[in-house]
Amino acid sequence: MNQTASHRLLAAGLLPFVALAALAGTNAHAEPGVTLYGIASSAVRYTSNLDGHHNGQAALVSGGMVGSRFGLKGDEDLGGGNHVIFRLEAGIGSDDGRSSYNMLFGRQAYAGLSGDWGSLTFGRQYNALNNIGWAFNPLDQGWGNFWSDPLYIGGDIFFQDYRINNSMVYKKTAGPFTLQLDYGTGEQPGSLARGITLGGGLMFQQGALALGAAYDQRKSADGGNTVRNYSVGGSYAFGKATAYLGHMGRRESAGDARFNIAFAGLGYQLTPALHVSGAYYRYWQGGNVTTQFQDVPALLGSGNADSIAVVADYALSKRTSVYLEADAVHARGGAVGRETEYWAGAPAAGVDRTTRVGVMLGMRHHF
Repeated sequence: MNQTASHRLLAAGLLPFVALAALAGTNAHAEPGVTLYGIASSAVRYTSNLDGHHNGQAALVSGGMVGSRFGLKGDEDLGGGNHVIFRLEAGIGSDDGRSSYNMLFGRQAYAGLSGDWGSLTFGRQYNALNNIGWAFNPLDQGWGNFWSDPLYIGGDIFFQDYRINNSMVYKKTAGPFTLQLDYGTGEQPGSLARGITLGGGLMFQQGALALGAAYDQRKSADGGNTVRNYSVGGSYAFGKATAYLGHMGRRESAGDARFNIAFAGLGYQLTPALHVSGAYYRYWQGGNVTTQFQDVPALLGSGNADSIAVVADYALSKRTSVYLEADAVHARGGAVGRETEYWAGAPAAGVDRTTRVGVMLGMRHHF
């Protein structure tokens, strides 16, 4: 199907949801259980040495500090403390208007039940790694990942693809503890094991202290590889500042590839409108690490990288903010291949070490 035809079909498919969104907004009193929400965010970014061969890039990037989106969420009271809940959330490229993830509701699409016993939902949902791991990223601050986040060193590999298709997720909060368990069916004929994902996590939040740990694993569709990811972290608030500390790891059974990243940082509410944060990240890889996106994977081997990043976020209002971000990454050995392939599309050949520097200015609006 040609691109023009695809866009026409996508536009036609969007019309019913746009109409529903308008209805939810104009008839809020008639249907109080349905909420329309979203984020529009864009940024201008310059990156030096994107490919390891000293070629820079200037771009208008979608998202910037948080991915643009619109969504519908609903809650119907069934009585007895039980509710029906649903969420449909679409990612939108604010630079070109395209649907993200090559699907309409690519961010989230689920329905289920909730009550005093917790919640059980079915569909495309965030895994525990995403919900817990991002909570301790020093630069996250509740807005979601940003376009050049240092947690992407190594190729954005520490979250098991963030979302699980065909999944069941159970959540329960009891006092300071929040538990999440997730399971994704593999849907492979003749096997209940191939292609499945499973995991969970536990968060503790009381007063100034927050701690969390999560684990998820995914078996390949052919059963030949199992990828295991984990995350541990904590934060502590004191006065206007919050300190963060975390570690994430990944293991691949096929080839015994190993990846790790550790980070520490600080956020500070300088004024009621201005929040600043900074962090340091240390990444390292070992074993039979290969390229991710080449038709024939090339062996890269061990390597490491260091990154620093700072963010200043200024609130113009309760819904609108402007932000300025800067980061630098210095990679060595096999980490050069992972870093340059992820950002430039191909691993830099014959380069033992490289430094990438970026700066980004953008705006974010919530509705």
